[in-house]
Amino acid sequence: MKRLSILIIVFISLSLSLMALPKDSIETIYKDGEFLSHYQLKVKATEVTANEVSISLLKDFHETPGNLFNWALKDLGLQEKKKNEVIFILKSSVTDKAGITHGKFDIIVPYFKTFNNVKVDAIVSKTQFTGGQMKVTADIIYSSLLLKYAIGVLTIIPQKNNELLLITNVKIKFGWFFNIFITRKRYKSIVEWRIIKFTENIRNECEHRQKRD
Repeated sequence: MKRLSILIIVFISLSLSLMALPKDSIETIYKDGEFLSHYQLKVKATEVTANEVSISLLKDFHETPGNLFNWALKDLGLQEKKKNEVIFILKSSVTDKAGITHGKFDIIVPYFKTFNNVKVDAIVSKTQFTGGQMKVTADIIYSSLLLKYAIGVLTIIPQKNNELLLITNVKIKFGWFFNIFITRKRYKSIVEWRIIKFTENIRNECEHRQKRD
């Protein structure tokens, strides 16, 4: 059984109209209980390689989510309880014929409470645009406790000299309990660094496959 802390967040995304930031920087805007985060970095890989990685990301999410801990979710502190303020234990994950992934979690707030069998439904998909730009989008369409809503996107944009720009945007509002618990300070320690690490893991996988090819 795999443990996750904020798995949902690193896959939930929608393109947001935020200003482009300097390389390897993150910005979070907080307003009316909603967090908007934006992070970007450069990758030395081709569009073909990025396409392969994005396909693998969706395939693992839909068919073998445990594989994600070997690369996309590697070193995110999701498997162990140590130092995690909120712990998610993935109990099951099934994608139906309509493309909706139904997840069931136990959510642990150490030394406070465990919420059992929390249901989370998500739609994760890929969009390919003319010119090579692609987006992997995840939309939490239902959460029985954790989230009021969450949307986000991993955008991959081809650059000159066989480089890519990876942009991870996150838009999220927590449910009643977690909206109180996850303050702006806690958001940085629970969510922001995982957004950064997830994007770096995608970069590392792209560069690894590029060198292998």
